[in-house]
Amino acid sequence: MSTDGKQLASGGAVLGVAMILANAGNYLLNVFLGRWLTPAEFADANLMVTIMLLVTAIAISLQLIAARFTGIHTVNGDDEAIASIARWLERRAAAAGTVVALILILAAPGLRVMFNSASAWPFVILGVGMPFYLVQAVGRGVLQGRLGFRPLAATFVVEMVVRVSLGIALVAAGAGVAGATVALTVSFLAVWLHVRLLERQTGGRPLDPASVSAVTTYAAPVGVLLFGQIVINNGDVLIAKGFLDPDTAGVYAAIALVGRAVFFLSWSVATTLFPAAAQREELGEDSNNLLYAGCGIVALMGVGFVAGAALLGGTVLGKVFGPEYADVSGPLAWYALATSMFAIANLIVSHHLSLDQRRESFVLVGGGVVQTALLWFGRGDIDSLIRAQVLAMGLLLLAVMTSHAIGRRQRVATNTSPTASPTMKEATA
Repeated sequence: MSTDGKQLASGGAVLGVAMILANAGNYLLNVFLGRWLTPAEFADANLMVTIMLLVTAIAISLQLIAARFTGIHTVNGDDEAIASIARWLERRAAAAGTVVALILILAAPGLRVMFNSASAWPFVILGVGMPFYLVQAVGRGVLQGRLGFRPLAATFVVEMVVRVSLGIALVAAGAGVAGATVALTVSFLAVWLHVRLLERQTGGRPLDPASVSAVTTYAAPVGVLLFGQIVINNGDVLIAKGFLDPDTAGVYAAIALVGRAVFFLSWSVATTLFPAAAQREELGEDSNNLLYAGCGIVALMGVGFVAGAALLGGTVLGKVFGPEYADVSGPLAWYALATSMFAIANLIVSHHLSLDQRRESFVLVGGGVVQTALLWFGRGDIDSLIRAQVLAMGLLLLAVMTSHAIGRRQRVATNTSPTASPTMKEATA
């Protein structure tokens, strides 16, 4: 059966609302931290979130792999295959999480010096939660692949509620950055437990060599996509933390925190479309109409956010975070524009990846390289960093759209050619 449009719309709407609530709660926590902590302490707390987002490259890779193969096997009605793949991925996720935990814990003193942080303990605390964070990503991927957007949405709300309530309580009690990091780590454990309760696959046969090969082969382009995505989304914050003075880095962290909202909200669109496009591909149906509708929704989000930032950004941040953040309307609007362009580019790339078309993933990584070079030259102040972001994301969006258009023309030509060969079709993937 073809993926039902009403099911996608309703499920995507629920997921979108849940992500809005989750982001609103996380912003509430950051407002509290911005008020309660000094700008330098706020920059340290934001660094923990940024490191977590770097590890998200692994987590979302696991989620997307699980979502794609779950979606394909859901079309075929093979629940046993879904369970087998999930178990296989969870074991690898636990191993990867343990490695990340050991790196953060053992390297904590050096990381403290590298990032001008006040203490090494937050790195240790964050490391403890890494195995749980990566394992739960597989469960989320299974829910996503089954188009179970309502239970998937609940996981984001649970994660937010635990993080916000515990974070506010601990910081108010005087635990500072370490307390905020404890809340982050405990939220990983909570969502892991919640996903465990939602999982409904049981049993499962040992994964055959062909399936292992298919999963590991697909993991490579997914990893490329997420590596590029994480570099683009977090490289500027790390450069600001390393080269700006602590108070200025704290102001930049606040701009980035708010400005990235467009990207994180757009994930509800990408999450909805990814398994639906994979299912349509498995059924031999075209999925470009899903992509174009998604791009339109993300573009509307971006326009609204840029306008709001330009008109009210500085006023709101000044009242919420304090006077140090009051004069940021212009920088915030430009940052939101850069993020909006990245969100559209990322949606196009993830759509192609759901169809096992990989070229756009490498285009995204190229965009990350260009962005890093531009940020390095603009590392002297906030305005220069943001100008680098806008230029880099504009070039990335243009490159991704061009790649999509070229690929579409090639596929149309291949499919209409009576002499088309399998090699030609593979080349256009």
